[in-house]
Amino acid sequence: MSESQQDEARRRQKIQRQLDEALAESFPASDPVSIVTSNEEEDWGEPAAPSADDQDKESDSRRGA
Repeated sequence: MSESQQDEARRRQKIQRQLDEALAESFPASDPVSIVTSNEEEDWGEPAAPSADDQDKESDSRRGA
């Protein structure tokens, strides 16, 4: 396993531990589990949806604006 893969595995384990702790602390309750993470930690490798601003810019570039 490469160093970057080990870093990714550690990052995911950290987030999983945080979720497990938040769940344990919220039980029994009706509130959803919540942890605070940075944008970097929330990137699970899925492409981000384009924002409305990005879509407007793309539309403008197609029209030659």
